[in-house]
Amino acid sequence: MKLSINILSDTSGYATEQIVKVSLSQFDVDTIINIYPDIRDIDSLKNNLEFIRKTNENFFIYHSFQDSQMNVYINNFCELNNISYVDITGYSIRNLSKKLKLKPKNRYSSQSLYESIHFKTMNAFDFAIKYDDGKDFRSLKACDIAIIGVSRSSKTPLSIYLASKGLKVCNIPILLKASLPRELFEIDSNKIFGLTIDENRLKSLREERLKSLNIFSESKYSDINEIRKELKYAKDIMDDLSCKIIDVTNKSIEETSDIIVNTLNEYERGKK
Repeated sequence: MKLSINILSDTSGYATEQIVKVSLSQFDVDTIINIYPDIRDIDSLKNNLEFIRKTNENFFIYHSFQDSQMNVYINNFCELNNISYVDITGYSIRNLSKKLKLKPKNRYSSQSLYESIHFKTMNAFDFAIKYDDGKDFRSLKACDIAIIGVSRSSKTPLSIYLASKGLKVCNIPILLKASLPRELFEIDSNKIFGLTIDENRLKSLREERLKSLNIFSESKYSDINEIRKELKYAKDIMDDLSCKIIDVTNKSIEETSDIIVNTLNEYERGKK
């Protein structure tokens, strides 16, 4: 079966095609190149990506867009759907080597602009906002960190702060009588972090939240007995997942972030 190379671009795609041909010259493999030029908006990009995904089996995507949102969208789409891809300034030969399971004929490397701190941070911010508060559980397949916890346990601000470090974070709320996504139980538990908090501190935070919404009547949301049930339920789930639990009661966002990053670094060092 031929490898289908699909080039998506907001211009003619000619320059990208030349880069593809240079990359492919490193490998003895049958390929067919398809070009999707002049893609100028997200809707067109979505339609082309869906067409490629549905009509191809053995394929690879190269893309070139000046618009950063288009780059972020296509990268996230490919990661969520487990699609091999390269932007024109990426490590094209390295990724082809991984896809084809072949070593390149010569040593070749090209530092990607989109692997810069700026792009990683921008991409991470987009990821955190798009998948905040369990908006799309598919994000769990592509995230660097998954944060779980009850409402008002600082999941969202922590996610945004970690995104500023270039880490893609999704956060999943734990709610009584609400099932958690199966994807959460399928990913590596070492990248899951559970946030817990003192019950009285949580009650105070929730009362402040209700006041900000001009809600002054009694609510289960800030009832201490309900809060205890939620925290116990959350603790049981975290234990079941065997994830690291962090008490955020007296910790700043920066302190919690440092714990998460250091834990991940230790884990990665242990794998080597």
